[in-house]
Amino acid sequence: MVMRMAAEWLTPVKASGVASYLIAAAACAVTAARSADRRVVRLAAVLGALDLVFLLDIAFDWRWKLYAQLRSGAMTHHWYNQRSGPQIAALILIATVLIAAAVWLSRRFAAVRGSPVAICGGVVSIGCWLTEVVSFHSTDAMLYRHAGPLLIVSFLWMLGCGMTAAGIWIAGTAAVT
Repeated sequence: MVMRMAAEWLTPVKASGVASYLIAAAACAVTAARSADRRVVRLAAVLGALDLVFLLDIAFDWRWKLYAQLRSGAMTHHWYNQRSGPQIAALILIATVLIAAAVWLSRRFAAVRGSPVAICGGVVSIGCWLTEVVSFHSTDAMLYRHAGPLLIVSFLWMLGCGMTAAGIWIAGTAAVT
């Protein structure tokens, strides 16, 4: 009984997300522990914490619980049927803010080799999470399309985590040598 419940809980999609964020968080932790550059240590700590939050989010479906609360509130106030306009506006705002943040942070950390890639990986993860919470039908249709045993969103998680892990590892290596 317990094995069946574990197998139902740990789907290939969930396993890919948990593994990706665990690897990215571990890369950040190792980099923070071995780097002498305070900027790299801070960046690694922030990105590592972010990756751990996303790992827990995937493991415990926090984004879906938040979405359910938002949907329930919209239905209570009779806004649910008029949601597409605000969802599109939210997605445009999210994209604009995240692009601006990625550009600003990448410039701020430009002197630290690898950090712009790590920062952009974090931005990909944040953007993916926010897009999932907004849950616009057209984006959901793309994100949750099957690609073998995984969903397209799984590959976005892996992309963001891969960028974070590779970038922070390079930043840490550059700071050590």
